[in-house]
Amino acid sequence: MSTFTNFTVTVPFVDFSAENWEALVRDSTNPENTSWDEVEMLMLRNAHRGTTHTFKNYVDQVLNGAINHYNGALTTAYNRIATLEAEVIRLRGELTRLPGGNIASKAKVLEPPTFADSENKMHLHDWLSQIALYCSASGITMDDQKIMCALTRLRAPASTYMKSYYDKVQAGQSVGSWGDFAQELKNIYGQRDDKKGAKKELMVLWVNKDLAKKNFVKYAERYRTLARIVNYSDEVHIDKMKEVISDELQNALVIYEITNQCPKTWDDYLKLLMQVYKALHPDKA
Repeated sequence: MSTFTNFTVTVPFVDFSAENWEALVRDSTNPENTSWDEVEMLMLRNAHRGTTHTFKNYVDQVLNGAINHYNGALTTAYNRIATLEAEVIRLRGELTRLPGGNIASKAKVLEPPTFADSENKMHLHDWLSQIALYCSASGITMDDQKIMCALTRLRAPASTYMKSYYDKVQAGQSVGSWGDFAQELKNIYGQRDDKKGAKKELMVLWVNKDLAKKNFVKYAERYRTLARIVNYSDEVHIDKMKEVISDELQNALVIYEITNQCPKTWDDYLKLLMQVYKALHPDKA
């Protein structure tokens, strides 16, 4: 590699503002007082050599320094990559030696079902779980890839509600995070699924006289949880509870009904039933 050396011109630099600068240059250059044309040519030659050699050495020095720097960085990166590859191979070997360690390669993961709306056989929560399971088993870890996978399994009207995501895909834009995508679907269908399931369970409680008689505390807790999800009127809830409670509880409430002291809201009515039940059965309270 060339080394940088200071270049010293043969013709010394003189004060060109002096009146006798020509004589100074001529005398310092050629002791035999050669012609001025020869002095001028000598100056031009030295200037050319000085420019060429000095800047060539400088550029060579900079280029070689940059080349050495990046060669060293690339060599370090290559060695690190080679070390990581060797570690991955080692870990894969250990994984296959574990009991069931090769199950991922043997298991055949079926594609998740399609989802159209909450009227489907599969609720949204179950469908999202199937998508997450499929992506995990298939090595799909990036949020945008998971969203892409989910979009391929959506059908109308759900696909219509999520049209903004399809538009982003077509435009080559970021589709955002998986959490935001799942939450948007839950905002549309999650609450609807909860209400639908709660109504079905509540209808079962309306006729479950056996549970209301054997363990009214458990019955009341389950009823309160479900009744807060659905939008039935107080009158409907109170009438349905009157139909399912035991004769013992009905007889204990007669005095409240005669004196017109029965609560008007279902929640207060259920609290009254609990108080009466605990008074009649302190051992089960």
